Amino acid sequence: MNRTILALTILISFSFSNISEAQSFGKFKNPLSALTGEKEETDEAPTLSVDQAQAELILALQSALGDVLAAQALIEEAKGNKDVAAKLNNVSQEMLGGDATTDDIKGAVTLTSDMTKAHGETFEESKEMTDDAKSLYAKALVPYISSVAKTKALAGAISNFMQASQNELKSIRNPMQIRKLKGTLETGLFIGKTVPKLIVNLVKSSVGLLSFARKNGLDTSKADDIELELD
Repeated sequence: MNRTILALTILISFSFSNISEAQSFGKFKNPLSALTGEKEETDEAPTLSVDQAQAELILALQSALGDVLAAQALIEEAKGNKDVAAKLNNVSQEMLGGDATTDDIKGAVTLTSDMTKAHGETFEESKEMTDDAKSLYAKALVPYISSVAKTKALAGAISNFMQASQNELKSIRNPMQIRKLKGTLETGLFIGKTVPKLIVNLVKSSVGLLSFARKNGLDTSKADDIELELD
C-alpha cells in the first residue's frame, strides 16, 4: 500500500501543479485528467451547470473534511490533547451538518491543513507510544486512511467545477459581470486552489501514520486494505 500511496502522491502533485493557472480562465487544461482518466477536451461543455458543480463540490468537501477532522481528533486524543480533539470534533460536526458558510469552510480547510502538518511532524518523530496511546492510535488508523481516500475522491468534483467555471466565465465579456460571477463562485474557487495541496499532504500523512504505527507494533492490516487507487 505504501508504494501505491507514494505513487499517488507524486501523481497528484504533478496533476495539481497548474490548478491556480486554471483560475486565470485562459485556455483550460483539466488538472485532474491524470487522476480521473478523462480526455483533455477543452471545447466540450460539462454536464453540470457551474452552480450545480459548485454545490456538489461543496457538499463533497464538507463530507470529506468532516471525516478527516474526526479522524484527526482521534490522533489528538492519542497525544493527550483533549481540548484540541474537542475543537476538531466540533468543526467536524459543523462540516457534516451541511450548513457551513464560506468562512466556515475556509476555516475548516485551514484547520485540517495545520493539523495535517502537525501530525506529520509527530509521525516523523516516531516516539514510543504509551499503552493508552496505542489503543487510541489503533482506533484512528482505519478512519484516518478512509478519510484520506474519501478526500482524494474530490478530484472529480473539483474537475467538474473548474471546467464549468471556465466555460461560464469565457462566455462573459463584461468585466463587472465577470467580477460578480467570481464572487458567486468564491467558495468553489477557494476549494480548487487550496484542496489539491491538502490532498497531497494528507496522502503523505497517511504514509507517516502507517509507518509510525508499525514501528510501535500496531496491527495495520485493515488500514493497509484501504486502497487509494486511481480512478
